[in-house]
Amino acid sequence: MHSGMWEPMSLNLAVNTSTLPIILLQYVAMVGVFSTLLMLREDAQRLIKSKKVLLGLILGTSNVTLIALASQFMQTPVKVFPSNDMLFLAGLLGGWWGGLACLALVALARFWFASSELFAEALFSFSLMTLGGVLLHRWFESRRLWSLQFKEMTLVLLVRVGAAIAPVPLVYWMGSIDSTIAAQLLSLRFSSTLFSLPLIILILAMLRREAGYQQAQQRLLQQALTDPTTQLPNRRALSIYLEQLLQQGAKMLGRHTLVVVKVGNLKDLVAIHGHDWTDQLLVCLAQEFQDGAARHVLLSATEPRPFMFSDLSLALALPDCSIRQVEESALLATLRTTLQARLPSDSGLPPTLQFCVIDACAGGSANITLRNISLALQDSRQPVRYLHQSLIEQAQSNERIRQQLLAWVRSNAPPLHYQPKFCLSRGTVIGAEALLRARDEQGAAISPLLILEVIRHHDLQHAFEWSTIEAVIRDARRYIDAGLSGPLAVNVSASTLSDANFAVLLIRRLKESGLPGHRLTLELTENTLLQDTRQVAHNMLLLKDHGVTLSLDDFGTGYSALSILAKYPFAEVKIDHSMISLLHYERMRTAVSIAQESARLYQATLTAEGVETQEQIDILRSIGIGCAQGYFFSPAVPLAQLIELGIECERGQGEKPGQ
Repeated sequence: MHSGMWEPMSLNLAVNTSTLPIILLQYVAMVGVFSTLLMLREDAQRLIKSKKVLLGLILGTSNVTLIALASQFMQTPVKVFPSNDMLFLAGLLGGWWGGLACLALVALARFWFASSELFAEALFSFSLMTLGGVLLHRWFESRRLWSLQFKEMTLVLLVRVGAAIAPVPLVYWMGSIDSTIAAQLLSLRFSSTLFSLPLIILILAMLRREAGYQQAQQRLLQQALTDPTTQLPNRRALSIYLEQLLQQGAKMLGRHTLVVVKVGNLKDLVAIHGHDWTDQLLVCLAQEFQDGAARHVLLSATEPRPFMFSDLSLALALPDCSIRQVEESALLATLRTTLQARLPSDSGLPPTLQFCVIDACAGGSANITLRNISLALQDSRQPVRYLHQSLIEQAQSNERIRQQLLAWVRSNAPPLHYQPKFCLSRGTVIGAEALLRARDEQGAAISPLLILEVIRHHDLQHAFEWSTIEAVIRDARRYIDAGLSGPLAVNVSASTLSDANFAVLLIRRLKESGLPGHRLTLELTENTLLQDTRQVAHNMLLLKDHGVTLSLDDFGTGYSALSILAKYPFAEVKIDHSMISLLHYERMRTAVSIAQESARLYQATLTAEGVETQEQIDILRSIGIGCAQGYFFSPAVPLAQLIELGIECERGQGEKPGQ
């Protein structure tokens, strides 16, 4: 390439007073392009990181438009002045993809409007300018735009100047031009670049200002979505989270669960412990849910998320975890048990927890879901309530359950299964517990907790429990006739036991059926016995004298276990499955050992519920516990299967469970 070919380029790049206004108009247009771009995208940092090709196309298209407009008013190549700045910014902000997209459009525009004359030289210059921006892209992308410093802007300007000047010495070293032409080109390129530097500074300042504004907005939004006391996401954040789940579509129905934990006696706790202690109680619940033992009982691998539902309650979001999984995982019992274990010994009044479990997407909108939870917490007297549907659907479902209950009561035939209780030393069945296993019209299982809620709501508890007792007495005759040992157990409430005629009527019924009293066990949960009445104690003594076994169920989950054991003549104590699931913790093993010793002092047998692993059996044996039940041995089965299992174990008496 001879020097004469570069002389037209020198003249084309000259800045004169006649073209200066149009050049400035082009720069103003560039600032307008960036302003519009930032206004539409609203997030400068995200624009740079996620829309690289789009950014390059927009800058390239804008430059093509400017060249086209300038070509109508100027007959000199000054019209391509903005090209270098657009290319540099496209490489700086858009990286390789953004830079190449802009370069392709600018090169086409240069060829179209200025013909093919000196096109190779122009393309070489354009490419080096783009490369200068691309080389800075990674560094610039890692910067926080809202804190962009002057020294960082200076580095960008120096690279911009270097990219403008670099083509001239390269061409000179190639021998294409002489030193005179090279000096003229350097002078002209340097002078023309001076127009670009204020423009780049202005654009960088716009980016910094916009990013700073977005950062401030993000901080304000974060504050609006955070509870100021506990620093947990608040109810508004929960509403946004639920809306995001709903936007995933109908396929998400039933896949996500929301557990709301309400502290029922928060007013009393505040009066005793103060606000700071009670605030930390909710934070402790959230931490236990995320990182403690309660987290490990869930099968879902997705990280759970806590939210403040109100001053009295905490919402726990379980992505990819159904209500059925929550029921089967013993999550709620584990939360209650581990929270109790964390309380200091001098904490005084313990917190009373109430749970509401709901499908996070069942309401159709976040507001309806949150309203359903609030109504359920106000309406329910149950410590745990499962809302598989909306409140209207729940009411219809409850009515169907009520009709089923009435039919069971009339026929004395509730759908019972029996979970066998095993002797760990002999490996034989030594009794079984009657458990309700009902199904709806479609054959789907109905939660026993839901049935119990309907029973209490419609005041059917006494009638239902009597029908269950009648069914167990009838089944116990078949159980005895099969030659099996041990009693069948049925759950009764303290309210039924407080009936003045209960013991007399039950003893009479046992005599009529010919069933020995020691073949029937009545199980009572610890929490229901908090209503200490003389009538309950009187009935229990009558039943004990007749040989009926009295069993304290869910021992250790309440707050007065030892006092209850001392007041009432229990012959059996059953450790709740939530405690058994935590036997791998030394503190829980100690608690179970204390329970075993307490039962021994009051001449009661201790039985472990919810045994699921060989490790748990080994620990129970080491503690000295000889009776257990749980899925490790057998789930609850119909009476016929229970009899078959019992006979089979009697025949293979040398094979101990878990060995």
